[in-house]
Amino acid sequence: MKKIIFLVVLFSLMLTAGPVPTYAEDSEKSLAIILKLQNELNAVFSKLNSDVSEAAREIGKTGISGEDTRRIIRNLAKSTGDYSVDCSTISAKGIMTVVEPIKYKKYEGSDISKQPQVLRLLRTGKPIMADLFMSVEGFYASTIDHPVFSAKGDLLGSVSLLFKPDKIFSLVIEPAIKDLPVHAWVMQKDSRILYDTEPKEIGKILLEDPLYRPFPGVAVFVKKVAAERSGYGSYDFYDIGTRNVVSKDAVWTTIYVNGTEWRLVVTRKKFDVNEKQDVEIKAATQTSVSMLQAIYDKSKRGEITNEQARKEGADILRILRYGKEGQGYFWADTVDGINVVLPVNREIEGTNRLNANLKGVYYIREIITHGRQPGGGYTDYWFPKPGSTEPSKKRGYSLLFEPFGWVVGTGYYPD
Repeated sequence: MKKIIFLVVLFSLMLTAGPVPTYAEDSEKSLAIILKLQNELNAVFSKLNSDVSEAAREIGKTGISGEDTRRIIRNLAKSTGDYSVDCSTISAKGIMTVVEPIKYKKYEGSDISKQPQVLRLLRTGKPIMADLFMSVEGFYASTIDHPVFSAKGDLLGSVSLLFKPDKIFSLVIEPAIKDLPVHAWVMQKDSRILYDTEPKEIGKILLEDPLYRPFPGVAVFVKKVAAERSGYGSYDFYDIGTRNVVSKDAVWTTIYVNGTEWRLVVTRKKFDVNEKQDVEIKAATQTSVSMLQAIYDKSKRGEITNEQARKEGADILRILRYGKEGQGYFWADTVDGINVVLPVNREIEGTNRLNANLKGVYYIREIITHGRQPGGGYTDYWFPKPGSTEPSKKRGYSLLFEPFGWVVGTGYYPD
């Protein structure tokens, strides 16, 4: 009996530590994710910015062209190759003088004096990071540019590192949010999308694209994001990969480099009450099955017989409780439909429930079928509430514990 009490306490601790989200916890997780991404992205851009700055300082000594300058630019391109497309020097007249790696050398002599970032740097003499523009290389890109000054303080031109924003964001963001129920995107302050985990969204201007017009909440949210460096908000839009409209919570922050601000946004679909309960019953079932595994392992080690393990497992399932006021309970049936555990009606135990039918649903068959799927599954059916004989809508989650041949389940009443 002491062992059973200990395992019940352990179950409570495991379930408390398990993945059952609350609204506050989800918000904290989203905030933690975006802060992690912000730190990692700032580190990447800071390093690129520092490397370009150092190259500009060295080229101030060698001049805007020549072999020594080419060596510096080549080394810059090589050291930043994971993120950059090419690196170059640009004269005070806006002419590309040295371009590396070698495959981009053909662009030397190109006149880019009309590009906004070139005009801005030549006008201010300060480092910049450009918003998205069409490069002479033929694709949308951005640059980090630093002015080059001679020893006398004359502006000779600039050093430029060309990169594809979506590539940098992809390299940092995608590993960080893999398998997480969040969506990330990055936009300029004019609402142009620089990066999205849905690639087809990249390049769209949120405030102008017709896709977003049926969703006025998106425009309100985007305008707020553009106006404020960080914050929280929500809006309705299509769920990822579907045409189902869902509500989304969002948190955003800013990537800031050389006077340019890009907004990093992390969103997640709002959980409704039933979704939270789905997560809770799945976590509870998985935890109870892990306890059966621990008991079974004892029988494999020869500490108890297989029959004793089954009895101990059934006894534990009968007394395990979870949820508000401990109302959540577990049941178990063999894959052939014989009930092993049903705490709310012990008279059923030992009987075959395979043909049990309420309102036209052979619910035990469904529960067993879904439970035998890889990872288990959910079943919607009808079943009386404790103390009642009238069937009510119920939703359950079941999971096969193969060593015993039991399908273990629990559920909740959506109403």
